[in-house]
Amino acid sequence: MQPEYMRRQQAHARLRLLTDAQQLRNVAAACRRHRTSRKTYYKWKQRYDGSLESLLDQPRTPHSHPRQLSAQEHALVARVARKHKTAGLYRLHWLLKTYHDFTRSVGGLYKALKRLGFYGPAKRRRRRKYKRYERPFPGANIQIDAKYLPLLRCKQEYQFTAIDEYSRLRYAAIYEDLTPQNALHFLRDALDFFTRHHIRVQQVQTDQGTEFTYAMFPHVHQEHPFERELRSEHIHHKLTPVGQPHLQGKVERSHRIDDDEFYAQRFFRTSAARKRAFQGHLTYYNHQRPHGSLDWRPPIEHLQAWHNTQQECHL
Repeated sequence: MQPEYMRRQQAHARLRLLTDAQQLRNVAAACRRHRTSRKTYYKWKQRYDGSLESLLDQPRTPHSHPRQLSAQEHALVARVARKHKTAGLYRLHWLLKTYHDFTRSVGGLYKALKRLGFYGPAKRRRRRKYKRYERPFPGANIQIDAKYLPLLRCKQEYQFTAIDEYSRLRYAAIYEDLTPQNALHFLRDALDFFTRHHIRVQQVQTDQGTEFTYAMFPHVHQEHPFERELRSEHIHHKLTPVGQPHLQGKVERSHRIDDDEFYAQRFFRTSAARKRAFQGHLTYYNHQRPHGSLDWRPPIEHLQAWHNTQQECHL
C-alpha cells in the first residue's frame, strides 16, 4: 500500500480535477488539463461525498481468502520441505503434486513457504550514499543545467535552469534550441537576476554538454562563448565529471519538482502559454513554496535571513 502522504497527494489532485470541472463547466476540458479520462472523472465524482477521505485510495486486500491454504496443507508443505531441503521450488511443487495430491499452484506454494519462514525477505539493492554538502554563502556556486521539455505540437523545447546552492533561489527560461548562443543568452540573464537579489556569483558549475563547453572536443581550439563570458566576468567555471549527475543534484532535483508540480499538472496548446505559465510557477517556487532543506522556508525568505544576519554582524 502507498504511504499516507502519497495517498493524500493523489486525493488532492482528484479534488482539483472535480473543482476545475465545476468551474469550467466542461468535463472534457478539465480531464485534458489533468491528463485523465472522463471515465475516471465520473468514478471519483460518484464516490465524492464532500470529504477528502472519500477520494483516498482504499486498500485492495480482500476481506476474505476462500482459497487460502488450510492448516493441514501448511503442515504438509512444511514436512515435505524439511525432508527435501535441497529441492527447488518447482521440484518441491512436483513432489507435492505427484505424491501428496497437492492441488495448489507454484505461486501458492511459494507464498506458503515464505509464510513458514523457508524464504527470507528479498534483499534490496543498497543505494549508493553520496556525501551531502551545503555552501557557506549565496553565490559560492551556481549550478546550471538544461533539460528536455515535453513535446508541444511535435516541437521540442528546452529549459535552462540556474540555482544557487545556498539559498535554492532559481532562475530558469525556456528556449527553442540547445545551442551555445542560447546558453550565453541565458547566462547573462541569470547573472542579472542574481545581481538584482544581491548575490555575487563566484563560481558556475555545469556538466560537459556542448552548450556549455568544448571540453569533449579537444580538436576544437576556439574558446566557447559561455566560458568566454564567465572569464570576462571573473567567474570560475567548474565542470562535473561525465556520468556523475548527482554532482548536479540541486538543479536536477529542481527539474524533478518542475516535472511533478508543473509539467505533469498542466496542459498547454501553445509555447507562449507554457512560457507565461512557467514564469508564474518560477515565482511561486522562489517566493512561496516551502523547502524541507531550508527549514520549510521559501528560497527568497532564506536568502533574506542571510542578508539580515550579515547586516547585524556589521553593526
